[in-house]
Amino acid sequence: MSLESKVLCLLLGLAGSTACLGAGATKQASLDEWRAITAPEAPVPRVFVKGGQVRLYFQSETNVIEFGARWLRHRIPSTSYRINSAILRWNQKLPRIPEGSRRWREATVIAGAEWNRLATNLVAEMAPTTPGHGIYYQGFLADRLLYRNAQGTALSVPIGEQPKDVILDSRFSIEETLAILARHVEADLARNHPGGSLFLLMAPHVRRFPQPLLLDRRQRECVWLTPAPLYDTERGLTPSTTALGLSALILQAHGEALIKNPVSSAARLADLLVQTGVRLLRLPLPGPGSDFPPTAHCNGMDLTAWETWLDRTTGTRQAEGTLDLLLDGERFFPRLRQVIAEATNHVHLDLYIFDRDDVAVGVADQLKQRSQQIQVKVIMDRLGSIGAGIVPPGTPLPENFVYPNSIAAYLEDHSRVRVRPFLNPWLSSEHSKIYLVDGTHAWLGGMNVGREYRYEWHDVMVELQGPVVASLEEEFSRNWAHAGLLGDVGYVAELARAGHEEHLQGGAPAEPASNGWMKVRLLPTKTAWKPFSAAVNGAVRRAQSYIYVENPYLFDKGIITALVRARNRGVDVRIILPRVNDFKAGGRSNLVQANYLLQHGVRVYFYPGMTHVKALLVDGWACVGSANLNHLSLRLCQEQNVATSDPGFAARLKHELFEEDFSRSYELTVPVPVDWVDLLSDQLLVDF
Repeated sequence: MSLESKVLCLLLGLAGSTACLGAGATKQASLDEWRAITAPEAPVPRVFVKGGQVRLYFQSETNVIEFGARWLRHRIPSTSYRINSAILRWNQKLPRIPEGSRRWREATVIAGAEWNRLATNLVAEMAPTTPGHGIYYQGFLADRLLYRNAQGTALSVPIGEQPKDVILDSRFSIEETLAILARHVEADLARNHPGGSLFLLMAPHVRRFPQPLLLDRRQRECVWLTPAPLYDTERGLTPSTTALGLSALILQAHGEALIKNPVSSAARLADLLVQTGVRLLRLPLPGPGSDFPPTAHCNGMDLTAWETWLDRTTGTRQAEGTLDLLLDGERFFPRLRQVIAEATNHVHLDLYIFDRDDVAVGVADQLKQRSQQIQVKVIMDRLGSIGAGIVPPGTPLPENFVYPNSIAAYLEDHSRVRVRPFLNPWLSSEHSKIYLVDGTHAWLGGMNVGREYRYEWHDVMVELQGPVVASLEEEFSRNWAHAGLLGDVGYVAELARAGHEEHLQGGAPAEPASNGWMKVRLLPTKTAWKPFSAAVNGAVRRAQSYIYVENPYLFDKGIITALVRARNRGVDVRIILPRVNDFKAGGRSNLVQANYLLQHGVRVYFYPGMTHVKALLVDGWACVGSANLNHLSLRLCQEQNVATSDPGFAARLKHELFEEDFSRSYELTVPVPVDWVDLLSDQLLVDF
C-alpha cells in the first residue's frame, strides 16, 4: 500500500474499535473476525441503504454475515455534506438480502486498487498547497497533521512532531474533516462513476482495522460507520458499576459526607432549596418580536465603571497575572504533560471528571511516576467521575487498552499520588477544572481529563501565571482539607492557618509592579456566593455594542431573556451552539431555544460537531471558565471562571475563538422544525 493510502487511513482514524460478535465473545475473537471479513483479499461486501439504515453482507467461506447500522439525520441544515455516525452491529438473524427492492439502494463499494488510487489523490488534494504550511485534520485516533515540505511533497506526522517552521493554517474538527473528505471524494467519483450516487469506502486496515465510510451524493450525506466497539461490554451499567454508583450516591454522598461535613452539607441543602424556589418562580419569556432595531455601532460599555461595579456587587477583586489561550485538546494536553514533567514541587488537580479511558490513564501514569519526586494531589467529583467512566467515548480506543476498575484506585496504586473525592451531598457537584503546578502556573476552563477533551470536542482552557495563581492555590488547600477525614473542621483549620500566616506577614502582600501582567478577576460559583451569575447577568444587561456567547448548555431562562432584551436595545447578540450535543435532551432543547432566539433577532450559529467551550465576550470584557449557562452552574455547582477587561486578551478571544467559530459554523436563518419531544425536553431543562 502506498504512503498516501496509509496517511488517509490514519486521517480516517482506523483504530481501536471491534465488531461485537455476540454475548460472551472475547475481544480478540471479535478483532480476528472483523479483520478476516475485511481483509484486502476477502470479497467486498454487498451494501444496501434505506433511509437512515444500512446493511453490509459479507460472504464468508461457509455463509453470509450481516452487519447493520441505524442513524438519525440531523435537522440542522448544512451548506455542505451532512455528517453522521453509526455503530455497525452483527445481526444474528440474517435478513433476506433486499435485491430488486425499490426501497433499498445498493451502494458501490470502493476498495482495493481503486481505494489506493483515490487515497493517493486525496492526500495530495487535502494537503495545503504552500510548502512549509500544514493543516490539522482531527482524526479519530490518529491526531495527525498534513503539511508540505520545502520540496512540495505532502507528508503526515503526529501533531506536535511537525518541523518547527511549519505554519498551521487551519484546524478541522472530525465533522469538518469528513465534510472536506466527502467533497473531494465526490469530485473523483463523479468522474469515475458518473452514474453512481451511493458509495461505501472500504479502506484496507493499515495499523488496526477499517471503519467504512458511506457517501450518499443524492442525499448529500456522509456517515462514518464504526464496527461495534467491544467497550460496549466493558463499560455501561454493569452490576459492579451500578453498585459503585449507588454506594457513592447513598453511603458516601448522604452518609459519610453528612457525618464529616455536617455544616457545609446543611448549607448546601439550604442553598438548594432557596435556589430551587427561585427557579420555580421564573417569569415567562418575552413573546416573539417582529421588528428589531439595527445593531448599534458604538464603543460599548465603560469598562472602568464596569470593573468598579463588579468590585461592589460580586465581592470579588481584581488580581494581577497573565492569561494565555489554549484552544482544543491538541494544544492543552501536550502543554499539561510538559509542565507535569518539568514540575519541581507539586501538581494539584481539582476536577469534575477524571475518566478511566486511554487518555486519562496516560495522564495518571505520568502523575504516578512524578509522585516519586514531587507532591501530587487530586480532588475529583465522585459522581461525575463514576458517571463519565460508565459512558463509552465517541471514538475508538487503542486495540489492547484495558479499563481500570477505578481511576482513583489506579492513581494511588504503587504510587504516592493522594486522591480525595468530592462526595456530592444533596447532589451538589465540584464542576471546576483547575490544574495547578508549583504555585506558579494554573489552568482553568472546560477540559477534564478524558478522551473527548483530548481528541473529540472543541474546548478552551486558559493558562494563568502571576499573583492570581496564589488565590487558586489557597482555594485548593481549603478544598483539599474539606475533602479530607476532618471535613468541615479541617476546612476551618485551613482558613485559620492561612489567616494566621497572613497576619504574621502583615496582611496580604503588596502586588508587585505590573511586569506586563494584566488585571484579572476570578468569578466562582460557591454555596451561598454566586459572583459568576451576578457578573454574567450584569454584563448582558449593561451591554451596548455586542455580546458573543459560546456554550453547549444554554438553558437558563433569565440569561435567555436578558439576551433577547439586549438585542431589542440594538446590541449585536450572537450565540454558538453545538450541532452535535453530548447531552441528547440538551441538543433538543437547544433547537427550541435557537428558534426562539432567532425570532427575536439574535444570530444563532451551530458549530460543526460538539463544542464544550464556555466563553462570553461583552463589549471587550472576556470571561472563560467551567460554568455553563444553566441553573446548575449559575447557582448550585462549584465552578471557577476568570474574566478580564484587558483589550489584548479580549481581542485575541474575539479573533481566535469567536470570529473563527462564526466563520466555520452554520448560521441559522429559518427556524428548525421541532416536535413534542423537543418541546418537552426544553420544558424540563429550562433553568436546569
